[in-house]
Amino acid sequence: LREAEAEIVRRAEQLSRTENALLIEKRELQRSRQNLAVVQAHVVALLEKAEPGMGRLSSTAEHRLDDDVDAEDGEATASEEPRTKRADTDESFEDAVGEKELNSYQEQMKHFKTPSGSTKDSTQGVIPTDTKLDVTLKSNRTQGTVELQLMTSNYSVIRAVVIFAEHLFDGEACMLHPSPPSNNVIVQISPAKDVQTEMSIKALAGLSSNSVVYHVFEMTYVMPKFAMYHYVEPHGIAAQPEGWCQFVLPKRPTWVWDWIRKSFINIAETMPKPPAGGKPGLVLDANFISLRTGDPLCIQMSEENGGTITIRTNDLEVAGELVQDLATFMSVTELESTADFPEEMEKFKQVLMKVDEYNAVRLKLTAEMADASSLVKALIVKAEDYRLLSDMGNLKKVFGGLQTTNGELIAEYNKRANNHQQLLVQLKEVNLMIQKSSKLRLGNAKTRVVNACRAAIKKNSIHELFQIIRTGHESKSG
Repeated sequence: LREAEAEIVRRAEQLSRTENALLIEKRELQRSRQNLAVVQAHVVALLEKAEPGMGRLSSTAEHRLDDDVDAEDGEATASEEPRTKRADTDESFEDAVGEKELNSYQEQMKHFKTPSGSTKDSTQGVIPTDTKLDVTLKSNRTQGTVELQLMTSNYSVIRAVVIFAEHLFDGEACMLHPSPPSNNVIVQISPAKDVQTEMSIKALAGLSSNSVVYHVFEMTYVMPKFAMYHYVEPHGIAAQPEGWCQFVLPKRPTWVWDWIRKSFINIAETMPKPPAGGKPGLVLDANFISLRTGDPLCIQMSEENGGTITIRTNDLEVAGELVQDLATFMSVTELESTADFPEEMEKFKQVLMKVDEYNAVRLKLTAEMADASSLVKALIVKAEDYRLLSDMGNLKKVFGGLQTTNGELIAEYNKRANNHQQLLVQLKEVNLMIQKSSKLRLGNAKTRVVNACRAAIKKNSIHELFQIIRTGHESKSG
């Protein structure tokens, strides 16, 4: 019985696969039938334009594609299993949508035909069926933006462009109306952060600026994460950045170049050779200029230790994003690195000094508020004594002093609250610096850096904190 049951299950799965394959094949046939009907309608329109009588003859003697398809469907139905209700519903819905689109197209063709003797503008019709929309992404160093270029494959013009994307535009959408309409449209994009974004593009294309019928092109285009960096030759950088991050990655240089081609724009397919007279053992040298700030970015790889990569930039956050993106592309889960960012370290030192300053002010204000609170308690006791003795003169003096002390206490509290807010801002900067430095590593090294930095801050050891950020390890003396 178990063997029979297994055989029945196997046959049921086989029938289900066969049913799905037949359903997909039928849908493809339906789409082909609709496309052929559109082509036939276009041919009829051309014939009527050439000879008015030919169109009517063709329409009466046209070959019905539905007959052949229906006959094939009848033969296939005899051998198929009954369809489920859901499949029937989906199929009928697609048939209705396809029939509606076909009828709409035929109505447009009838409306925009140019009969004999009519002066109607023939350019108001639909665009050629072989029209394509090409999308490219280029960097404009002069304006500091990325240009999304849309171009039709023929004389068709683009009337409007709508782009939906996150992190690129205010409101996550952008709409552009070229004036006058052209077959080449450029959209200026300047993302604030380095984020890979998928753009949903919808473009309206017509035969001319006077067209009233437009074809809508819909497509998706992925904007690379580091598209805001313009590729330049090594001699295009006046001086290399002082900040750097270095780690060992035993991978082929061509794999690193493939990652660069994926994450940046306007990159050649073949990896160029390093310039002559450069660093010994250098196998890869890619240089970029930031379109936001104009700062240089250098990515180098040498043969040392089987493959050593050096990222040179003055922005610690950018270096961390590059390390994380490269590790994801290479499927690396553990990575140690050393780094030195003089500008970032100097700013971080100023932040730590402000934290110490705000902490000292906080302790001073807390002590002053404690003294004022003790004075308030003493004045309240005196006031109660004078009230029991019915000494109204001294009672008024005590209450006057109490009011003055209370005002001073409120002022001290406002100072303390303001100091506390400033302290929180600086502590956020400290936490952000720890996160940036941790992104230079992966796996256990990343966790170790975070824990060691927090321990060093608790001990108020700035030297040890800087050592951890540079090497990823605590100092030997610690």
